[in-house]
Amino acid sequence: MRRRRGAFTFAETLVAAGLFLLLLGFFVPIMRICWQAWHRSGDMQTVQRDTLALSFRLRRDFATSRPESLLVRRTAATVLISFLSYESVQGTETMWNENGDILWRKWVQYFFDSARHSVRRREIALATPVLDPTEAAPAWHAEQSSQVAGHVSQFQVAS
Repeated sequence: MRRRRGAFTFAETLVAAGLFLLLLGFFVPIMRICWQAWHRSGDMQTVQRDTLALSFRLRRDFATSRPESLLVRRTAATVLISFLSYESVQGTETMWNENGDILWRKWVQYFFDSARHSVRRREIALATPVLDPTEAAPAWHAEQSSQVAGHVSQFQVAS
């Protein structure tokens, strides 16, 4: 009568290890492709989210703006957009005077920096609300601004 073996032979162990390595060799490149696609889609979602947030913010700001006050300054690496808005900085004051005329209360600026791939925004309150402002748009100061969108590679303004 033969006794039953309880272990694998060395040859069987080598065959099993070879098959495992062969399967692993097929599996790793496929997983690498999936991982890269997952990363690209995550990056795309971030860009889409930032672009949508910027679009909504610009649209809301332009809805309260004075179109004639729009100023666009371009350089090779930056774009600065400035315009007047009737919204108050605190949001508590009315936007009309006693005659029903709109009172302009602040400058709104958007700044695109291609080196940082970002769009920043800031508000500058006018000294007093005015019917027809004569002061020029203020110079840009990044320390008084907040980032609206990152991951922006292009920012074009049609004029």
